[in-house]
Amino acid sequence: MKAFVDGIRELQQRGLAKSWSEEELMARAAELPEELQSSLNSVALFEVLVQDHGGEFDPYSISEKETTAVAWEPTYLSVDGEEHIGEESMPAASSFRVAFYVHEWPEGGTLIGPAGVLSLPEFKPVPERLWKLAPYALLD
Repeated sequence: MKAFVDGIRELQQRGLAKSWSEEELMARAAELPEELQSSLNSVALFEVLVQDHGGEFDPYSISEKETTAVAWEPTYLSVDGEEHIGEESMPAASSFRVAFYVHEWPEGGTLIGPAGVLSLPEFKPVPERLWKLAPYALLD
């Protein structure tokens, strides 16, 4: 909540978001924890190893079969998954990992990639390294 309030105040100092009153700012900030929890309850985080890649790779071509929700906020990682190597564009490496979220993930969902259905392991708690390398950010 504090980060949100600080972010809006910074925007206001730069001449943006001036229409937000202090009351509106604090009311919106108070809503965020519940929205974050709700979002986290319906999102799945995936980490996919891409090997011997030789062309285009579009993480947004990965989706959930029924909801058609696509990969969101892809983060490119080293092959061992320990280092962040990019967000905006695909790395030059032929092998890498990509971590991404899929919203509206249904129980028993199916992940579809460019080559068809992706085999999914059993869901596990998110490793601490992924919370650091691919943190979930509530879109506001």
